[in-house]
Amino acid sequence: MIRQLEVHDQCCELYSPDDGRKWSSSRQSIDACRRTKKRLRCPINFNRFFLLAICLTIVPVFSATAQVNTTPTGETRTLELVDQLKEVIQRAEKSRTDPSLIRQLRDLVRRYDFPWRVELLYDDFRDGDYTANPPWVVDKGDFRVSQFGLGTVFTPPASPTRGTPERRGPKSALEILGGILGGMTRQEESAPQPAQPSMAEIYTELPISNSFAVKLQMTSRGRFADAAHLEFGPYQGRARNQGYRLVYTPENKPAFALLRVAAGRSSVIEVYDQSVNLADGRTHNLEWRRGTDGEMAVLLDDKEIIRTSDRASGESFDGFTIINGGGDYAFSQIAIFGTSR
Repeated sequence: MIRQLEVHDQCCELYSPDDGRKWSSSRQSIDACRRTKKRLRCPINFNRFFLLAICLTIVPVFSATAQVNTTPTGETRTLELVDQLKEVIQRAEKSRTDPSLIRQLRDLVRRYDFPWRVELLYDDFRDGDYTANPPWVVDKGDFRVSQFGLGTVFTPPASPTRGTPERRGPKSALEILGGILGGMTRQEESAPQPAQPSMAEIYTELPISNSFAVKLQMTSRGRFADAAHLEFGPYQGRARNQGYRLVYTPENKPAFALLRVAAGRSSVIEVYDQSVNLADGRTHNLEWRRGTDGEMAVLLDDKEIIRTSDRASGESFDGFTIINGGGDYAFSQIAIFGTSR
């Protein structure tokens, strides 16, 4: 501690290292004490600054999420604050701030950052027309716009049983995924198309960056047959048989699976090994993110259900497809975001 004393109209300073039991007038000791106090004050002020930055970041996020996507790009101010917080972290690293605090701030940035700032597609189907702005093309099955959005109802045809033993009981999700991958392989081999389509498909031609974010608002109103499923994702090529697919199988395990679709080597990347039933009459939010490093995450109603990484595809995509393999679905909003590079 330091005290100032006035002796014969002159001010002098004394330093005590043991709370007043011993005192010293050494200038070196006094200067060292002041430097120590300054170092102790800096982290406190820095922590207060960080706390203020955190509050400025979180409050707009909560207010923005309280609204239901009133703007397609959304949360512009929150993203600006996240960018500012990144700059604060960089300065904190240079000034050797507490590493645990920096880790917490990085986790906060990772949670609320949205680096896909380029809006590539937004459609809420309120115009009643899916053929324009943006244009969607129906390849198979039936798609219609109603008050619930873009609707599709499809019942898959019964599998032929001639020459094979009769099978009873529902199919597992893995069998369904095997059937999906097998169907893709048959398409690649240019097999003759059956008289009755095995799925309903709608797609839109759209340049999509390799790093993307897809946001869907959808409702499910039931399913048909044991092999019912829904799949969607970005594709490459006019045949739409390369790219990535997210597959949902109702009331089955795994409920969700990420597929890599490529000529002759389609495979399952990751699964959410739980049973999920979206046919509860509510609107559900599905979000699928892919970063520049190939890291992918899938969120269902703001809860992360899948996180994985795949760098097999480094090229951009040519469009987005939605395939109904059996069920009754409606999409009230579809948004796709990308990056400028």
